[in-house]
Amino acid sequence: MIGNPKAGDVNTKAGNLTAELMDLDPEASALWMLRDRPDSFRQPEESYPDLARAAAGRTGELAARLAPELAACRAADAAASFTAQRRYWVHALTTTGGFVLALVSVITWSQGKGSAFGWVAAALAAIAVVAAALTMDEYGAAQQRWAARRDKYGLLVDAFEDAVAGLLRKIILERTPDEKKYGSLFDSRFAPTLVGIGIEKATSSTTYLDLVRFIADHPTSAIGIAGPRGVGKSTMMQQLIASDRASLGIRVPAPKRYEPGELVRLIHGTLAQEILQPGAGMYVSTTPTRGRRSLLVNVLKGFLFAVALVVLLFLWSEEQSSSSGASEWGVSTLTVFLFVAFGAWLGLFLRSLWRVLVDLRRGADAPFPWPMTPAEELRRLARAELAYLHFTETTQAKNGVRLKLGLFTLSGEDQVSVAERTATEADGVEQLRRFLRAVVRVTGSLVIICVDELDKMDRPEDVVAVVNGIKDLFHIRSVHVLVSVSTDAMHSFAARGVVVRDVFDSAFDEVVEVSRLTYQESAELLALRATDFSFPAMYFCHAWSGGHPRDLIRAARACVTYRAKQGEDGEKAQPVPLAEVVDAVLADDVFAMLRAVIEKLRSEDTTTTLVPDVIAFRDLLDEQDGPLHLRLRAAMNVADLPVIEGPASEATMLVQTLSPYLRLAALISEFFAPARPPSDWRFDSAPGARATSVRNAIDDLGDARVAMSGHPLEAERATRRAAAAVAATSPPTAAAR
Repeated sequence: MIGNPKAGDVNTKAGNLTAELMDLDPEASALWMLRDRPDSFRQPEESYPDLARAAAGRTGELAARLAPELAACRAADAAASFTAQRRYWVHALTTTGGFVLALVSVITWSQGKGSAFGWVAAALAAIAVVAAALTMDEYGAAQQRWAARRDKYGLLVDAFEDAVAGLLRKIILERTPDEKKYGSLFDSRFAPTLVGIGIEKATSSTTYLDLVRFIADHPTSAIGIAGPRGVGKSTMMQQLIASDRASLGIRVPAPKRYEPGELVRLIHGTLAQEILQPGAGMYVSTTPTRGRRSLLVNVLKGFLFAVALVVLLFLWSEEQSSSSGASEWGVSTLTVFLFVAFGAWLGLFLRSLWRVLVDLRRGADAPFPWPMTPAEELRRLARAELAYLHFTETTQAKNGVRLKLGLFTLSGEDQVSVAERTATEADGVEQLRRFLRAVVRVTGSLVIICVDELDKMDRPEDVVAVVNGIKDLFHIRSVHVLVSVSTDAMHSFAARGVVVRDVFDSAFDEVVEVSRLTYQESAELLALRATDFSFPAMYFCHAWSGGHPRDLIRAARACVTYRAKQGEDGEKAQPVPLAEVVDAVLADDVFAMLRAVIEKLRSEDTTTTLVPDVIAFRDLLDEQDGPLHLRLRAAMNVADLPVIEGPASEATMLVQTLSPYLRLAALISEFFAPARPPSDWRFDSAPGARATSVRNAIDDLGDARVAMSGHPLEAERATRRAAAAVAATSPPTAAAR
């Protein structure tokens, strides 16, 4: 957790800065992290205050990065505020005030100040008992809203800690001299954030903006989102929902196994749940525990009324025994007693009448007895939909006649039971369509429904059934439906005879391919996660990952791991040449690829004869020394890689991609081998000719890496383009090749 996450003793200016972050103090948090994690930032201690102040001066950047968490926290905070829960607080304060005043009256009466105070105490106690019963009814919902607020604030604090740490690394990188920032040495040894935590925040800004524009330009839409696993499809959906809190948006993960109508019910319930508690992510359901709680409340109510009655009788008997010369029942005493009893009864009666009026108002088509606000009407709709989804209604009518004549008894009885039939899939879809139209009518805002992770389903037929099952939700005015599936799953399904892409193309208005990260976005992501990570090293990670966020993090982690293994003593304490790090990371992946090819060839009877060729190539590559690109080319010139012809299979596709994969690894090794001047790596608004050629080579190398997951012919063409781009950056090396 963050040390002192709340802004404590700060001046007015700092308070204004932190108000945007819900009173989280970036300066205090940054200073605490610098002192608590010196290995992660590796900065001199005297620079800590200045770095913390710089982080505090960029509150807007932090707020933009924490937009989803801040929006969810504010929504949960509003749901748990005093105004939103005024019914609970009014009852609670009435209970407390009634008991306190009753206690004061009892004390006053016990000191002989007059019997009137005793009756006042009894009346106040009766009022407090009624208020206590009402408070207990409201406590369950209030407690859940408080728990939701605590959970959301905890998530915000955790995300705030990560955001401040990333901002500190970015500031440190900006202050690093160009010779180190764009140099050919690598010295990043400790980067605990180079893991999958938070990787879901990485996505292509270009694709996201295109998606936002498409939704803004159309009154309704059905959009398919495609891309490889881990490229940021879920992130794009979450950003779309969180970016505009005026819209009502939900994200629903697809079930692993398809059941008719189940996804529609899930969308239906999630939307109603979001209306009742926006951003809280909790659902107040009616379960058997609620029945037990109601029973407990009723028992406690009876107990409190019994206690109040005993106290009342005790006070009356004390008054009668202390009075002399008065009748057993005085008129004033009887009047007070009747007033108290009538007041308690009237309170209960008015409460019951109020509930009847509220129920009539909720069930009426027209406002009754006074107009409802849009928020109240929306909550009424949501409660009705949850009741429809979770309960069935049974109506019973019973009539009986009994006649007794002497020793003879005649009786008759008839009973009619009417139970609601189980809703079909079509009924559920139509009910959800009506609900969506009502929500749009009441709110006047957009509704965004995101169905995610469709590729989790095992059977391709289920994917097609899901898309067809939600088609009826498409093109309702102001309702936008987004469905995501990975291209890997599309290819896998197509190989099994079900072309999911055709279903996507025919069902949706637009199929958006999620772009991979650009080299700028990759560099920005790594700058927030690692210290002393030079820009050339970031560009290597981008080229070898193809801009895939998870592969980018894996490549960066492999670089840091290699540098950390070199040690800290003697000569090993000096930075390592980037070319050495690049070759080490590439070599590990190349040998892993060769092992995968060997295992895949062994698994199929028709390809086992090719295994010795791959093993011979692997051993030849392992026996050589020197830069990796020279070793790879020498091995490829001597040993023959296997060639497979015939029906396409996973083994044949993998073997056919092996040659361009190895040549791409050699190209990247060659590209990062020379020590280039910092000016070659500066891709600002007006880069020089060499910087432009270097940037183009990085783009082409990344594109070639992406092509490795496609057809082998595409991989071959992309590798040739990358080779030409690398040659343009280093003509002498190209001639030697």
